[in-house]
Amino acid sequence: MTEDEETIARTIAEASELPLRDAAYLLWRECSKLDLLAWRAMPPNVRDVFRSRPSGENSIEVKFEHDHPEDGLTFDRLQLTHPGMDEAEVKQAIIAAVRFDDACFGYFDKIKGEFGARYKRAVELAARDYPGYLELTYQRARYYISYYMK
Repeated sequence: MTEDEETIARTIAEASELPLRDAAYLLWRECSKLDLLAWRAMPPNVRDVFRSRPSGENSIEVKFEHDHPEDGLTFDRLQLTHPGMDEAEVKQAIIAAVRFDDACFGYFDKIKGEFGARYKRAVELAARDYPGYLELTYQRARYYISYYMK
């Protein structure tokens, strides 16, 4: 097993141990990384097929994945980690995770205050709108906000 495959397997295993909603959030936030690792594992001839497509198609797919995450790879991965779960419940968990994630970034104040307080406050406000996640998930959200908004 390659290092990339081990990373994918570790993330899937970690998500398998989490409650459905928390696993949905983890897999959503890690979806770009998992996609990249899966991409690198593809045979070169398959990657060439994707590279030959017009670049506009890729941005349309990214927007579609965000707007309909319950119909994308996050759904497949979440079903893999939580087999036997009702499909509608899996889809709802993904939609809630994406909305929570969007709220975290939406509440981040880019101008006023000390940086640490701003990203913590953003997650705190989002958590009010989307309660019920494990503290670990809220910690992850704070990490992602602090990382991407610096």
